Amino acid sequence: MASGGFTITLGEGATVSTRYVLGLLNSRLLFWILRGISNVFRGGWITCTKQYFGELPIRVIDLTNKSDVAAHDTIVSLVEQMLSLHRQRAVVKTPHEQTALDRQIAATDTRIDRLVYDLYGLTEEEIKLVEGT
Repeated sequence: MASGGFTITLGEGATVSTRYVLGLLNSRLLFWILRGISNVFRGGWITCTKQYFGELPIRVIDLTNKSDVAAHDTIVSLVEQMLSLHRQRAVVKTPHEQTALDRQIAATDTRIDRLVYDLYGLTEEEIKLVEGT
């Protein structure tokens, strides 16, 4: 990705966690959407600027819907777990430990993607399209 260097902040009235938004932004689905709306350069690089991020559909959570709240909370928890796993990965020394953490990171990433697909109501066909399978 090529980025112009910007930050994303949630407004004062935001009812979702920044970790929730982080989970969405790092999901396969939103990256797939970003790739479709941004400039693509030689080698597959994409433009990752405020202009394109502003077009991404951030799923609003209905706080009166228990299912929405549960999905939000689970994504937040998984993002916190992912951040912890990456911190651990940065300090382990042995290839065995690195491999074990890499597997946990991949599994956590897959769980987040599945939750995001569910939140956005994707069908199995649409998931296959996003995942390129």
